[in-house]
Amino acid sequence: MKIYVYCRFDMFIGYIRQNENKTEQMYQYQLIQSFAKELGIKLDCIYSDYAFANIKEIIFPGAEGVIIYNISALGAGLAEIKDNLLFCRKHKLQIHSVEDGYHFDENNLTADFFKGVDVAINVRSNLISQNVKKVLKQRKDEGIKLGRPTGALGKKRLEGKEIEIRRLLAQKVSKTEIARRFKVTRNTVFNFVKRNGLEQNSNNEINE
Repeated sequence: MKIYVYCRFDMFIGYIRQNENKTEQMYQYQLIQSFAKELGIKLDCIYSDYAFANIKEIIFPGAEGVIIYNISALGAGLAEIKDNLLFCRKHKLQIHSVEDGYHFDENNLTADFFKGVDVAINVRSNLISQNVKKVLKQRKDEGIKLGRPTGALGKKRLEGKEIEIRRLLAQKVSKTEIARRFKVTRNTVFNFVKRNGLEQNSNNEINE
């Protein structure tokens, strides 16, 4: 159970991004403690949570700074990290990142810095988009069909309808009409009937 307290202005808070690896969590905990001791920083406590955003409004306003293991502790992506850095600047929080060796405060968390982060976010997004297009083109050139397999949606719509379709066939309803009723193609009905052996049993229909 986590107990949230208001922090004094002369205190630093440690933060660890929580995960299932307890050994790694303990390693980060020890490094943050050692880092604070080496710099003579008064470390009030070390909190762990799955997201910095979950506790930032409760824990960090009023503290002098936060010590993290690495910059990725602030978010799962660049956009989230940027939002949390903006929060730290707003509350004049210093940030020490042990593994990366970064130190941020209101002097270097400038407008130009955040413009650079925005550029990095856009570049990353464009690179991902280009890579996806490249992979899709390569697969298409190799003759691999893209998108949903033909008839996949139709098969899903017919799943569990075997008894109803068998009854319709026994009543001499055409496969074209069955396809229209279930909003699938005629070929989908033909394949579904054949695969499930519905037509050959339709003349032996019993009341179920």
